[in-house]
Amino acid sequence: MTSLSDRQITLMLKIDQLGDEVADELELALAIVGAIAEALLADLCLMCLPDEDSGQLELRALVDKGNVLGARDEAHWRLMIVRAASTPAKAILDTTLDLGQGRALHYLGAPLHAGSRPLGALLLARAGQRFTPDDQALLSVAVSQTDTAMVHAATVVELRRRTLELEAVLKVDQIRDAGLEFQQMLDATLGELSRVVPSGAGFIMLFDKTGRELELRAMTHRDFFARPDCLRIVRDAADEALRRAEPIAKRYPDGPVRSLIGIPLILNERVIGVLGVLNRAGRDGFSRADRELLRGIASQIDTAIFESLETQRLRAAFSRNVGPQVMRRLLDVADRDLLKGDRAEITTLFSDIRGFTGVSEKLDVEVLEQMLNEHLGAMTELVLAHDGTLDKYVGDCVMAFFNAPERQPDHARRAVRLALEMQRAHGEVMKGWAARGLPAVAIGIGISTGPAIVGNFGSNQRSEYTAIGADVNLASRLCGAAEGNQTLISESTYTALKDAIVAEPLPPMHLKGIAEPVKSWAVLSLK
Repeated sequence: MTSLSDRQITLMLKIDQLGDEVADELELALAIVGAIAEALLADLCLMCLPDEDSGQLELRALVDKGNVLGARDEAHWRLMIVRAASTPAKAILDTTLDLGQGRALHYLGAPLHAGSRPLGALLLARAGQRFTPDDQALLSVAVSQTDTAMVHAATVVELRRRTLELEAVLKVDQIRDAGLEFQQMLDATLGELSRVVPSGAGFIMLFDKTGRELELRAMTHRDFFARPDCLRIVRDAADEALRRAEPIAKRYPDGPVRSLIGIPLILNERVIGVLGVLNRAGRDGFSRADRELLRGIASQIDTAIFESLETQRLRAAFSRNVGPQVMRRLLDVADRDLLKGDRAEITTLFSDIRGFTGVSEKLDVEVLEQMLNEHLGAMTELVLAHDGTLDKYVGDCVMAFFNAPERQPDHARRAVRLALEMQRAHGEVMKGWAARGLPAVAIGIGISTGPAIVGNFGSNQRSEYTAIGADVNLASRLCGAAEGNQTLISESTYTALKDAIVAEPLPPMHLKGIAEPVKSWAVLSLK
């Protein structure tokens, strides 16, 4: 017969081996209760561990060789588990339940601990033969080894979770930096999320352009979200997550959605939307570890989405105003909101064709359209090439300015250089018109430097990036006063550039809407 010490050593080595070989916490628990049941010849062996959320003991592993569990109701087993868990450390619960008619159930139980912290309980049952003192000694050894193995397994699980989170965060960061289109970025991000937390479906909801309604912008398993009952549950959960401004975890007793996590996407106190997953694969619901993992990933996802939304917002606002090089630089600006109203010193330029209104009345619509497009095309190309901000066209008039949204210390010089190039380029356009027998009408340009309010003004339906200020108005008035082939600058622009330009002073002018006579200079060239 094998001695007690040999049996103890064999069981210790077996549990130790399982701890080294079995990585999954639940699989390890099942393997350990199987080894203990075999060593103690128990008909039943179970392990209970606390639920991550409620702290209540839950059955995690069970070996039941003789359907012992079915011999008593659930309340009885809960009572026995609580008694085992409440047994003092290093003590063994040893009790018998008389079933009558010469039948009995014999129990051994013991608490599990991680240091001084309660970890759960082991409970064994056997019909007929009582457990012996040797069985108690074996269980004591099993408990000490199980404590160590389960704590180690939990540590490994936590390390893996943290590693998985770091890998996912890195992957999302790579997706963010990959330069994908917005929808591609959302789909790739959601795919990474589904890989990390296996689930039946995942979704990202973002606010629409009005900022009032959530839209389903990305999803896995589209057929799932095509069901009205599923979509309703998702929308209700998303609304709840936003109201509470914190992650939510829900379980549903029946229906296609069994469990759900919803995490609000919030960055810099701006609510972007909701990230969520449904129906945890392989489990009844999502665990606290799942929520922590998703929360960590969501903090990176909301940054990626926010940056992409900001990029979209900037592109929508500036795509027609600035050239591609300026746009790239604007997308790298992180220290200010480029679309928010701002006071800045800018240099504004207005240009229009002298007498074009009268000329246009004598031309066919097709010819007029062709002339305007040729002129505006040439002017626009130059504005963007000089890194100017193209504000708007008003008929044949072009408005542009410098030093917003991109800061340009030499904004006055840039505007004058642009004006000279515009005069030259329009001269070439006029040659083409004259060659086709069309009126060769020249342009006049007005420039002024001074403070203005710049920003994206308008409504949710339509807005535009523009500048407002006295010197903006002055530049427009100087443009109206300029003769063909003439560029007029205000006193403020001349003061900024007097050592860098060749310009002729003009007599003070009375301009519409300006009380005092206006000094101006006609620019001849740059030095």
